[in-house]
Amino acid sequence: MSRFFRAAVFAGSFLAATSPAPAAKPEAPRSVALELKADDVIPTANDWLALPSIRAGDGALDTVNVTSMRYRGLIEYAGPAGKPLITPFIEVGGVRRPLANLKWTLRDYWIPTGTMEAGGLRVALTYAVPPDSRAAIMRIEVTNVSAAPIEVAPGADVAWGRTNRVTYSPEPLKGERSMSPTPIDSDMEIFRYGTDDTHFAWGFAYVGAKGVLRDGAEPGLTARRAATLAPGQTLDTHFLIGVGLEEYSAAYAMRVLNKAIDRYGIDGVIAQAADDAHRRTRTTGDPTLDRIMNRNLLFTTYFAWGRTLDTDQFVGMTSRSNRYYVSAAYWDRDAMLWSLPGLLDSDPARARQALDVALGLQARNAGVHSRFIDGVVLEDGFELDELAAPILGLESYLERTGDRSVLARYRDSIDDLAARLAARRDPDMGLYSTFQDAQDEYVRKPFSIYDNVVAWRALKDLAAIARRDGRAGDGARFIREAAALKAAILRHGVRNGAPGATGSILAATVDASGSDFVDVPPGSLMKLPALGFLREDDPLFRRTYDWLHSRNYLFAYADQPFGLPGSYRLPFTTSWAVADHLALDRGRARALAILKASPWDGGIITEGIKPDTAIADQQGRAFATAAGYVAHAICARYCIDEPDRPARPR
Repeated sequence: MSRFFRAAVFAGSFLAATSPAPAAKPEAPRSVALELKADDVIPTANDWLALPSIRAGDGALDTVNVTSMRYRGLIEYAGPAGKPLITPFIEVGGVRRPLANLKWTLRDYWIPTGTMEAGGLRVALTYAVPPDSRAAIMRIEVTNVSAAPIEVAPGADVAWGRTNRVTYSPEPLKGERSMSPTPIDSDMEIFRYGTDDTHFAWGFAYVGAKGVLRDGAEPGLTARRAATLAPGQTLDTHFLIGVGLEEYSAAYAMRVLNKAIDRYGIDGVIAQAADDAHRRTRTTGDPTLDRIMNRNLLFTTYFAWGRTLDTDQFVGMTSRSNRYYVSAAYWDRDAMLWSLPGLLDSDPARARQALDVALGLQARNAGVHSRFIDGVVLEDGFELDELAAPILGLESYLERTGDRSVLARYRDSIDDLAARLAARRDPDMGLYSTFQDAQDEYVRKPFSIYDNVVAWRALKDLAAIARRDGRAGDGARFIREAAALKAAILRHGVRNGAPGATGSILAATVDASGSDFVDVPPGSLMKLPALGFLREDDPLFRRTYDWLHSRNYLFAYADQPFGLPGSYRLPFTTSWAVADHLALDRGRARALAILKASPWDGGIITEGIKPDTAIADQQGRAFATAAGYVAHAICARYCIDEPDRPARPR
């Protein structure tokens, strides 16, 4: 299977009365409204537990998942076929009413609340996954806004119909599913999956409510809390979802979260989660851009990275949502060229953890098409830009943080990457070969020009890394190799013959006797100025830009209102093209208009959109690594605040 990608200070003195107060640091809004369709979904998560598909129409939770090293991907708990795992509801006067026509807001871009008003009642449904907890909150607040008392009962239906292993797509697991009371608390049920022993467990807590249990092939329960509300009175009910390796750990996850609610109040616990999200946000001063940027910064934070429930290891992946068609697998370019820049914008400490994955767990197979989350090869096939990606990621981290401790820890990995890169050099052409291009497709001509520019950037970065590490001789050698490669790219990668071109342009792939004039959006020639290879006003780049945006290029989409260059494998406007054009003077206005016009996947970045309508591509939804790439492109151009710079280790 092939896939595509991708790139408060206090001061006091006698002068305070006459000195102007320091300007407040710009901040993004703490609450934003969402415009969603009924079939959209809203994701939220922390490192341990993901709620990837909260349905906008009725607030139901389609699935819950955790990450497993044993299963090399996600373990997904799902409802019966065609039904959600957990469905909230409200009973009024003994009559069940589903939630409907919810209006959604986000607190700090990450904690969703859906509200509705009908029949004299206002209902608010909130989901929150507090940081460091292995449990999540589902909160239902019901307020009587009428002039008379009303009998109400907010509740939830739980129906566990399937357990799936997810790497790329959900695959059913055939073990036993069962339900039992928790071994430590009442008003909680544990759902176990196992064969000879429990492999994983999850639980549902309905403290303060009454539950009716349903065992059998599809274990579940209905929990409800009845009350008569006087006018103006609110009933505040919460349920908890916990995960663990077995019965006790899943139960204790819920118990600890419930005790935190007892100590701090549910508002306090949710406020702590909101503050954790808020510290990762940035601002452009434009509310629309802030909403797109911050939702996707948080999405790449928690859906491209997380911790395995069974080994506690920090791991990276394309997406923790099965809405992305090759979810829960690792690509070097996704991790280091797309997600990492977003982490550096919002959370440099987490970026260091991501770098630890790339230079540690995943380093032995760097450059191989795709891998499982433990570094074992998933899809074979060498890709040059993926081999170079960890080097670019490392230097961007060093430039951002100055944290040189990473060099001593991973010196062997860095040297190995450099040696493997050197081995790809063809002595006759002076170019570096690849087997597949940046959209994971086999290329008969072995020299991708974009990939060679990335290799050139890697050599330049290796020189900078060597200088930081006190190895001046190695730094000088890498500079010479980079200069030789740039000369080879300009000698062999600039070709005549593109139909309708006004002169020679950059080809996508070449060999000694031929060339292909196309673009590869995850590794586009439009990114060459951002990589520092050519200036945007260089005549060669301008001619290449003109041709790829003309009707002479089959996939230019120049005549479409939301068109940017695509490819035969990506025949639409891609999220990478939008991001790359935001970095260019030409095309920026068009890219910005496309970015704001598309609904994407309920606001979460997708692989691309239709060039005629801006409607999202349906296979590539919930694309967590690309979310980081686009969010970074927004911030790099438009952010007006400055992130806190972490202290350099001594």
